[in-house]
Amino acid sequence: MRRRLVATLAIALTPVLLLGAASAYLDAREALQTRSDELLLIAGASVDGVDQAIDEAELLLGLFKGEIGNSQCNAVFDKLQPSIPALSSVIRFDADGVALCANTREPGFTMSNPDWNRRLKHEVPTIRTDAFFGKASEDWIFAIFTRVNKPDGTYDGSVSLGLRSRSLASYARANILTDGVEVAIADVDGRVFGSEHFSQIDPEWVSEAAETRTAKMFVLRRKDLPPMDVVIRPVGPANVFAVISRESPGFWSEFTLKPVSSFGLPLLAFSIALLAVWLAIDSLVLRWISRLIRIARVYGAGRYAFRAGDAMASAPAEIAELADALEDMATDIDERDSDLKAAIEVRDAAVKEIHHRVKNNLQIVTSFLNLQGRQLQDPEARQAIAAARHRIDALAIVHQTLYQHERLELVSMQPFLKGLIDHLAEALGIEDRNIRVSQSYEKTERPADDAIPIALFLVEAVTNATKYAFDENSGGEISIDLKHDAAGNVTLKVIDDGVGFDSSGASRKGLGSKLMSAFSRQLGAELTIDSSPGKGTVITLYMPDRNKAPA
Repeated sequence: MRRRLVATLAIALTPVLLLGAASAYLDAREALQTRSDELLLIAGASVDGVDQAIDEAELLLGLFKGEIGNSQCNAVFDKLQPSIPALSSVIRFDADGVALCANTREPGFTMSNPDWNRRLKHEVPTIRTDAFFGKASEDWIFAIFTRVNKPDGTYDGSVSLGLRSRSLASYARANILTDGVEVAIADVDGRVFGSEHFSQIDPEWVSEAAETRTAKMFVLRRKDLPPMDVVIRPVGPANVFAVISRESPGFWSEFTLKPVSSFGLPLLAFSIALLAVWLAIDSLVLRWISRLIRIARVYGAGRYAFRAGDAMASAPAEIAELADALEDMATDIDERDSDLKAAIEVRDAAVKEIHHRVKNNLQIVTSFLNLQGRQLQDPEARQAIAAARHRIDALAIVHQTLYQHERLELVSMQPFLKGLIDHLAEALGIEDRNIRVSQSYEKTERPADDAIPIALFLVEAVTNATKYAFDENSGGEISIDLKHDAAGNVTLKVIDDGVGFDSSGASRKGLGSKLMSAFSRQLGAELTIDSSPGKGTVITLYMPDRNKAPA
């Protein structure tokens, strides 16, 4: 309810907030445009100086191309130095890009970038390069190359002038700058020359300015230092860019206060209104609804004696009526719950009595079989009677376990199987035959419907091992192991170290083996029997969790 009412008020006030946001956006756009226009104006004036210096250098290179082509590099450098203070080198290259003369060092070195020579030979007459580090000048250089032709018009190499990057930046700073504004130059890789605040900018910024050939403004974030507004503008057709920068205005500047106030005041009014509604709803409605929720949880836990009307005496009338209705409902549920518990106790007592009587009747049947067995002379008949008696004993133990267990629907396997095997070992006279029985059962429970087939399966497996696995006097060991995994699946193993048999041959036809197969199918389990002559037998019954749907 609180959320619905607050949402309704929020929707009603949203137009005011949207108008404030739109006004703040427009003010922010205007402030950003003002900052950009100031730097763009300076950028235009700064570019003129750098552009003029590069154009002048290219013009003089064309005028003195003949002299440089005649290997007069030093003489031309001396002539051009006063006119071009940024000049660092004058070089003549042959058609293979090998220096024929240079004012900075001995000839014979190759052009820094072979691609420049290829382009001059096949594509363009003049190249303005990106910045590169000159080994002789030990400085970053921008170079201008002009093609030289033979009299027949074929390629004869090139002449070049190198311009110091930091000296070019001085042409940009020569213009009148406002306080805090700095002018430098950069190349296409974002290297900055002539700046006291940074030496590198994002190359993608430079690429964006180069693609549009127009000035672009960006904000440079610096670690532990204020951000800076940076305008990048191309200088002529060359890969040289003017970089104009100054610190971005802080929060308390006119550029940010106006947008913040345009949006902040409506937002403040919006927040105060929502808070007022929130507090009103909380004090009048939600506090009492929270108490009703707690009361419902108390009743849900079965504590029906709690008096809801007393706790809600001072609540609004409608909510107090609801609390009284909850109290009446809890009283009715408590009465029905008591009746159901009594009925369940009667039912459980009756079921336990039935199991007890069935167990007694089975014991009577066992006594009859014992009496009948003593009257028989045929050994096979006596063995058949004894086997039937063991199976009936197993059923009796199951019913005994069920009426002794608190929960009728489940059987605790550890005490159940141990009692069954102890009784069976005594009945079969296992100790007299020098046969040891070891038992290991993990604590787990199985449905009561599984108890009878598990018990009968185990009786057949242990009986078969006792009868057939060992010689008369040799003795041996029978191990019974029960484990369960996290998924609720149970594995029962009966292992003997007796004479074994060839389990890969035809299946055994005895009654015990047939009964074990039938019980495993009844359990929905997987039965495997591994044996080989002289190596004993392993009988494994894998019982999946019946509470899970089949895959």
